[in-house]
Amino acid sequence: MNPVDQAELLIGQGGRVHLMGIGGIGMSGVAWLLKARGFFVSGCDLQGNRQTQWLLKNGISIAAGHHESHVDKNVDWLIRSTAVPDFHPEVRRALELGIPVSRRGEVLPALMRARTCIAVSGTHGKTTTTAVLAQVLGCGYCVGGEIAGIEGVAQDGEIMVVEADESDGTVAGYTPDYAVITNIEYDHMEHHDSEEAFVGCFDRLIANTKQTVFYCGADPIASKLCSGNPKCKPYCFPESRLSLPLPGNHNQWNASAAMAVAKLWKPEQEIVQALETLKPIRRRFETVFESGGVRIVSDYAHHPTEIAALIQTALELKPKRLLGVFQPHRYTRTLALGPDFPSSFQGVEKLWLAPVYAASESPLEGGTSPDLARRFPSDWNGRLIECPSLGTAWADIQLELREGDLLLIIGAGDIEQIADWARG
Repeated sequence: MNPVDQAELLIGQGGRVHLMGIGGIGMSGVAWLLKARGFFVSGCDLQGNRQTQWLLKNGISIAAGHHESHVDKNVDWLIRSTAVPDFHPEVRRALELGIPVSRRGEVLPALMRARTCIAVSGTHGKTTTTAVLAQVLGCGYCVGGEIAGIEGVAQDGEIMVVEADESDGTVAGYTPDYAVITNIEYDHMEHHDSEEAFVGCFDRLIANTKQTVFYCGADPIASKLCSGNPKCKPYCFPESRLSLPLPGNHNQWNASAAMAVAKLWKPEQEIVQALETLKPIRRRFETVFESGGVRIVSDYAHHPTEIAALIQTALELKPKRLLGVFQPHRYTRTLALGPDFPSSFQGVEKLWLAPVYAASESPLEGGTSPDLARRFPSDWNGRLIECPSLGTAWADIQLELREGDLLLIIGAGDIEQIADWARG
């Protein structure tokens, strides 16, 4: 049976479900939605965070660490994050007991089959676009980022806007009523062994969408996939700049995507008014410190294209100096996109380079931070500082900062620790 079909069958049966890695941003949203559908939900994770606090407060039991004792005959279904391998003791224990095991990316598409679903996909911008559209429509959502001032990352509803993940290919498992493709650029080499395989996921999403696919008309790959397909509709950069609390041209694109979909339910003027009062997304150009003429901004950017957009947005603020600290994310990405990283930092006066955030990967020759440092041209001599840890990077940065500086904290791993240190 197709894994998404199996997950849909299990959703219909109800019972007790256990989620491994429940504190993950995507897993916590699925846990919440399953509880909303009547499941008794439990989970485990190596450490607590804001998501586990949210789930605990709402009646979901969470164990510390991972152990096969978490899975017993009372568990009806085990759901694991992508980071959990097939050979994990909890997974093996579930299989020994005959308990079905699903991946998170198979469960969310199944949960959407009983709802009017808007699946937001794309290499860049899908978290922001999902969060913007959910706020404009006031509907249910499951988003891969935290919205400032809103507790939790999911809410059930008859209309659901969800972030469809291409990282593990499960975007192809959705059968949404509507879909959004913000852009398509090769990424997640840890799962997709070729650009053709990566693009194929979006091709299947288009085929599976029941009504309309809204795609960025300026994106060459999305346009190639959608051209001539009567159910595909392009959206464009706004003729008049939209009033948003989110800076940068990339967010004008994200808001345009949300507006194109929202017009199915709301008049344009009402949408424009909603856009003006959006709550921002954490780690998307998030100011974490501002004092004494120094501003520190934290951002999730980890792909060269995203980094270039981030720096362009920062330069629009005209700081005296633009500084950055960067933690590469995954050895596979650092190896595959290594040649593209140096030019993406154009405009940064000084950059601290932290060790790669492994995300469960083993080191790859050519994919480490020292390997990346060697790709920077000679004009970076004295401006690129290799650091053995996040702590040493932050210690050095504090000695460097002066009035008029804007520091960017860049990356998708645990570099957020620097943001926490900056907040004090």
